[in-house]
Amino acid sequence: MLREWNRRVNLVSRRDVERVRSYHIPDSLAAERFLPRDCRAADIGSGGGLPGIPLAIARPDCRMYLVESVGKKAEFLAAALDRLRLVNTRVIHSRAEEIPPLACDVVLSRLTGPLRTTLPRLADHCHPDGSIVLFKNPTAAEPLPAGLLRRLALAVADTVDLRLAPGGIPRRFILLRPR
Repeated sequence: MLREWNRRVNLVSRRDVERVRSYHIPDSLAAERFLPRDCRAADIGSGGGLPGIPLAIARPDCRMYLVESVGKKAEFLAAALDRLRLVNTRVIHSRAEEIPPLACDVVLSRLTGPLRTTLPRLADHCHPDGSIVLFKNPTAAEPLPAGLLRRLALAVADTVDLRLAPGGIPRRFILLRPR
């Protein structure tokens, strides 16, 4: 379905569409370790539903919000949820900064924009006892802006480096928590 829709809507890069099974899905599922039981989670800037949809499938105990501002992408997400019958997942067609705080236990951000603009949006939707999970490429990871972390009252709780199966692609997860 993602490949079919990707011909009309840029859900993943055109050159990357063949790596959905070998990279995008394993990358999404690698974040499952950060989802506590029965949590509320948000995938901000969900795009093609990665990581939100694979995580919602793997963790039916969790409530997943897919926040996407681009209409055609939100339309794809709604169609995918319908086709997959994912009752634990909801599409929110809006910009993250234009919706009331979601108060999620986990807020996910996979390969989105610059941290200076992304982090405040993510923090708005994080429960005071929750966490933010950033997906980063360890060789090109942008440094975390210390001043912004202080202003948002966030601290690095953990950094997890791993290699994704099957190709051994390196991935860094940065876990942020409110101070």
